[in-house]
Amino acid sequence: MNKKALFGFIALCSYMMLTAFVHAAETKEADKRAEYIRSHFAKYEYQIPMRDGVKLFTSVYVPYDKSSEYPMLMQRTPYRVAPYGADKYKTKLGPSDIFEKEGFIFVFQDVRGKFMSEGEYVNMRPQDAGDKGGDAVDDATDTYDTIDWLIKHVPNNNGKVGMWGTSYPGYYTSVGAINSHKALKAISPQAPIANWFYDDFHRNGAFSTPMAFIFFDTFDKQREGQFAYWPEGMKSKTPDGYDFFRKLGPLSNVNKDYFHGERPFWNELTEHPNYDEYWQARNVLPHLKNVKPATLVVGGWYDTEDLYGPLATYEKMSKGNKKDNVHIIMGPWYHGQWNAKDGSKMGEAEFGFNTSAWFQEHILLPFFKHNLKGTKA
Repeated sequence: MNKKALFGFIALCSYMMLTAFVHAAETKEADKRAEYIRSHFAKYEYQIPMRDGVKLFTSVYVPYDKSSEYPMLMQRTPYRVAPYGADKYKTKLGPSDIFEKEGFIFVFQDVRGKFMSEGEYVNMRPQDAGDKGGDAVDDATDTYDTIDWLIKHVPNNNGKVGMWGTSYPGYYTSVGAINSHKALKAISPQAPIANWFYDDFHRNGAFSTPMAFIFFDTFDKQREGQFAYWPEGMKSKTPDGYDFFRKLGPLSNVNKDYFHGERPFWNELTEHPNYDEYWQARNVLPHLKNVKPATLVVGGWYDTEDLYGPLATYEKMSKGNKKDNVHIIMGPWYHGQWNAKDGSKMGEAEFGFNTSAWFQEHILLPFFKHNLKGTKA
């Protein structure tokens, strides 16, 4: 072996050893965090009834320490709240471990029609229950009914609730502010969907075929009853995405060759190429007025999925608001990076410090502590 090959071999071995060391250290840290959660929180599972009788699966983590009462931090999600089973614990409850050590009751809920919750799922469900009255439901009424049940049944809560979530859970956080429950004191919609005709699968009206195809292959797959697993998607025919979508042809080929009409929302996407009444009814922005909870909207300038959402949400929530309770923070982040472990760089751009950890410690946690516990911001 010549010197050049030898040095290359040594460098490769060193890199592999370093990678293995870092992975082992991260695994040890994750295991330590998981053990902390299990030893400090009791887990409960509930099926919470909504006003129309549909029950939504909800898991709740309550601190064992009963020396004080705790506010609740809730996340409503279409992505499942697994693991299921009162003896099976999440390995993280907040964006970072500082939230778990601070002392909150953590709540996770499968939204209507997803995974272990009953009912029919509707993508970006029109928020029109207030117009219909009676037992009419939407995502806002489900949030209200959930909070009302939680504060009456979860032990040792202080009667205050906060909500947070990124992307689709960010949307569910936003709608919690519509005719909000009086116990909902603080919300943080992060990269929230606001109007899908301008965000995610459309880019200012231009349809993004790869994003919609890949996402709705599994997300829009229909179910029978409740289930705890994530649906399996189609087997990829090629690792070359560019080549696949270049050869896909017209959108009609998606159903002809792949979905076979079994992805309802995909059908609706393709049937409504223009900003018609269908999309207008799914625009949540007109409903985001008179926001009562303290609000911290979060977004990233390099978020390719939801850049429109946080900016439009903040603009609508803050315009005409009687109180100075709506704020926004935008950072040098990709989608959800503000809650990732490493926010020290973007590609080859080094920021000089971990912006994600700084945001969680100095912005997000103080925001919830101030509004749910009364501590100084």
